[in-house]
Amino acid sequence: MAPVIIAKDLYKCYPGFPPVLRGVNISVEPGELVAIMGPSGCGKSTMLHVLGMLHAPDAGTLEILGTNVLEFDREQTAAFRRGNMGFVMQSSNLFDHSTVFENVEFPLIYEKVPPQKRWERVIRALELVNLSPRVHYRSNRLSGGEQQRVAIARAMVNNPRVLLADEPTGALDARTSRVVMENFRTLCHSGGVAMIMVTHDPKMADYCDTIYTLEDGILHCQKNDRTFMDNDFSQRGHLLDGPPRVLEAAFIMEQFPEPRGLSTVQDVLRLHKAGLLSRVYAASGMGLGALSDSEQYALPLPISRVGLWRLLPAVGALFSKDNVTSISGLRRALPLRHATLGALFSRWGHLLCAALMARWVRSDGIEFVYAPSGHGPATMAWAAARMAGVPFAFGVRTRDIAENLALVGIKADEALFVRCDTALTQQTLQARFPELAHKFVLLRDGLTLPAPAEDEASLPQAGNAPRQTHILVAGTLDKQKGVADVLRACTSLKSLNVPFRLSIAGDGPARRGLKLLTWRLGLRKQVEFLGQVAHERMPELWKTTDIFVAAGYAQGGFMEGLPTALQEAMLYGCTIVATDLPGQLEILQHESNALIVPQRKPEGIAQAIRRCMEAPEMARALGEQARIDAKKLFDAEGASPALTELFVKAQRALPKK
Repeated sequence: MAPVIIAKDLYKCYPGFPPVLRGVNISVEPGELVAIMGPSGCGKSTMLHVLGMLHAPDAGTLEILGTNVLEFDREQTAAFRRGNMGFVMQSSNLFDHSTVFENVEFPLIYEKVPPQKRWERVIRALELVNLSPRVHYRSNRLSGGEQQRVAIARAMVNNPRVLLADEPTGALDARTSRVVMENFRTLCHSGGVAMIMVTHDPKMADYCDTIYTLEDGILHCQKNDRTFMDNDFSQRGHLLDGPPRVLEAAFIMEQFPEPRGLSTVQDVLRLHKAGLLSRVYAASGMGLGALSDSEQYALPLPISRVGLWRLLPAVGALFSKDNVTSISGLRRALPLRHATLGALFSRWGHLLCAALMARWVRSDGIEFVYAPSGHGPATMAWAAARMAGVPFAFGVRTRDIAENLALVGIKADEALFVRCDTALTQQTLQARFPELAHKFVLLRDGLTLPAPAEDEASLPQAGNAPRQTHILVAGTLDKQKGVADVLRACTSLKSLNVPFRLSIAGDGPARRGLKLLTWRLGLRKQVEFLGQVAHERMPELWKTTDIFVAAGYAQGGFMEGLPTALQEAMLYGCTIVATDLPGQLEILQHESNALIVPQRKPEGIAQAIRRCMEAPEMARALGEQARIDAKKLFDAEGASPALTELFVKAQRALPKK
């Protein structure tokens, strides 16, 4: 590999002082991490400024990336420096009242990088220094070490070939300094970045491949360990570029992130990683607080939300001459007659959002759109695809089949495929639309937690008195989750002096009513409301759970599908008590991997819990079998591989360019 920097016989002298550099020679290879040490005032910073083209030497030659940079004029020097070099100084020099994202994004704005390309570059630069969870923090809220890592990310965001750092760990504590140096070494050895660092600290210099000391203007080599040269840096240009694009596709959603679970977020991340997804469009957003600190910001693709302030442009987009299908064509294709006032308002809202999304589809070069849910999002995907003239697909969940299936059929007729989350959903749609049966594909939601080690599963030990049996209910707290039935079942357990405690994890519209019911039933000492539990804390909760209860019920055509919490309970070997909802019966068998009870029967739930407590060996066997079945039923990456294949097929169906 050709050296990135070759400096020969560099001299630098300031008027009235002895020469600072006296014939310095240095050669730096791609991927090499170089430290320059020496006493204060010896000229280390001057040498760094000369190599960084900030100061011109009095004599000598300097080649960077095979170019004699000393022949450049001021404009050429500035352009070369911006495009190929990054600088990290002892002071981070961040904009205090700007966010981390804005600080790192600034060089891209200066270089006129299009807005749609900035998000991914900034997130990937922050991931390199393990700071993506802080992307929306204001920089003045960060610790000194975090600010310095932001400065590193800012220096890296333009994917430089050379990184120059002046005492980058000088103001940091020892632990943070080690983290920063490990970041530097990863950047160099993984990305082929050549880095020269000035430091006083020999412990920091030990992280480097080559160590020089500068004494009396002469550079002396103390260490030269270039094992990094075995690495192949031919792909270094992709360090911040992300995966190569196979398909320019967009997810269209009502909200992002969704209020229920994280399976959609994981689908988005995996499709993006496979190069099959480049945008997320949402009608509104919950705000990034809907996800935990470790997840909410690590989304390396742009998310565009319509929101109220964009409704006026959406009206203009609805009547745009660029639309392949006019508003009258949409109205004829999607009947609005005999709809309630609320349904009409909702439908027109979706069409307005779709019009703006169609404009985004054209401007972003999107080739295919997908909606993971069957009514509002599917309507937006259908309308946006029609207006923009691109293909689309959507998903239908069990809870969607209680609504107007005729509208599902209209959209399914034009879709490339329709994903169904349960066999019940698939069978219902195939029976209703036999001519479209080939389009309905069964893809269950994937697990959002990794499988535990064999010794980390719950392995219930119910019945070992005087230990309390830990019962758990988890999920969105709405009426049809049946949590009220679980509370009533617990009154029976309390009346029999059975030692137990019930934890209710989650939030939702029914929470206040459930708390009042807990008071009325006298269960305040036995029941705890945990609220929304951060996703990374769920494994610890599962490990302490003996019995998981899924007590959902069907009402008015609405039916629970396959709860993510139920899948996780199986994976962690909890004993499961569940109602006989069809979606749950697809993976549960009575007295094999769970105890099945009738819907809306609190006494049946109480009897099943008591049975598990009185027969701990049976409970253990049920939990173990549930764990075995979960590994068979659910791929480690959930539905994402199959969904990825469907996106690949969609890409193959596109007209050749």
